Amino acid sequence: EELDRLNSRLGQALIEDGRVFAGTTLFEGKVAFRPAIVNWQTREEDVDLLVDVLIELGERLLAAEPAPASS
Repeated sequence: EELDRLNSRLGQALIEDGRVFAGTTLFEGKVAFRPAIVNWQTREEDVDLLVDVLIELGERLLAAEPAPASS
């Protein structure tokens, strides 16, 4: 559930960022990214950029989260 919440937030951050686009979907009950790489002009560098932006935004989201309370 925690990963699904993060991926949902990450999908929204990706859209707001605007450098690349990929939607999210539910697959077998889990939030997943759904890039549509069908353009014949899509290059390997474009896919690499998508991954790089997802990593960057994901790290930013995780850094902004409060630390879990210790028991």
